[in-house]
Amino acid sequence: MKTQLPLLPGETALPSAPKVLLDDGTNCIPQHYLSYHHTKESVDNIVAEVSYDPSYLLFVDEDKGGIFIQVGIIGVDNYMSAQSQDSQKIVYGRRWRVEPQLPSSEIIQTAFLAIMKAREHEVRELIKYNDNNKATTPFSCHHDLPLMAMSGKTNTDDKSGHVSEVALQKVIAKLQYDHGYFELVKLLPLSSEQLLVTVQFNCSDTTKLPELLVLSNFNVLIEAPTENALLFSLMDALLHLSNRHVEEHFTFKTFARFSRKNSIRKISELSAKTRHKGLTENDINFTLAFKQSNYDTDETRVPRLSDSVLGLKLVSQMQKFNIATGMLPRKFP
Repeated sequence: MKTQLPLLPGETALPSAPKVLLDDGTNCIPQHYLSYHHTKESVDNIVAEVSYDPSYLLFVDEDKGGIFIQVGIIGVDNYMSAQSQDSQKIVYGRRWRVEPQLPSSEIIQTAFLAIMKAREHEVRELIKYNDNNKATTPFSCHHDLPLMAMSGKTNTDDKSGHVSEVALQKVIAKLQYDHGYFELVKLLPLSSEQLLVTVQFNCSDTTKLPELLVLSNFNVLIEAPTENALLFSLMDALLHLSNRHVEEHFTFKTFARFSRKNSIRKISELSAKTRHKGLTENDINFTLAFKQSNYDTDETRVPRLSDSVLGLKLVSQMQKFNIATGMLPRKFP
């Protein structure tokens, strides 16, 4: 008898759900033939199988709004010097909601995104811009966005002409990242005003991000030869390094799902084996039950629409399209 891969907590196979024989000789029921009835306990059990950096804590809890996943980061205050802090604290991130009917894969992906975005928040706070004897964090998420929108004082004053290599070196010298600093090593002009810049990162004794401890030189593609373009492109490169670290080190049951060491061809083969229509096309009763299950799940996600300012805006927005299938928001005329 072939081994049947077990279901995860909160999963139930639909009646007469088809099984797929995998290349290793085991049977499985593909996730789209399951129904999901997650509780705090089942989400807790799933998230317990997730591993990443020990300083990133993944909490599962529940409030009046339902189940949620939340990241807590163990560290020091990014806005104070490391030398002035003799102990660490936990900083808690936003709450990521988990609906009871959410597929288990999406719960794991939610944990992945929660960590990635919490880490991005950290990265943005660790970039310090030193100008006029003041150190600020212009890339952080804590700026007053409504004020910025109403004041209109943040548009770039970059000139359209080329900025010299010396000027770009001065710009990059204004930056500090996780207590380290940058040097511009090489600049190569490309077509369409683009520049390829080789940057060296010099860490310090208090640099903590692991991807920086093994980083020497890296390349940054700049879209235009301006100070602003350099700063944004450098930020993009640092976020890419952070995201790649999460991709390679985030695991579920020791499997690094988002690692680029996974073969796209083999993922495609597995998808083709578990998702082709031939699995169910000869079972009319199951096909009908499967469609009904999908409909019931989709129905739980339909939002309500009120007569508020936003509601009227959404009505006007939708009326510009020919929406003839699917589900409209509730109370929509």
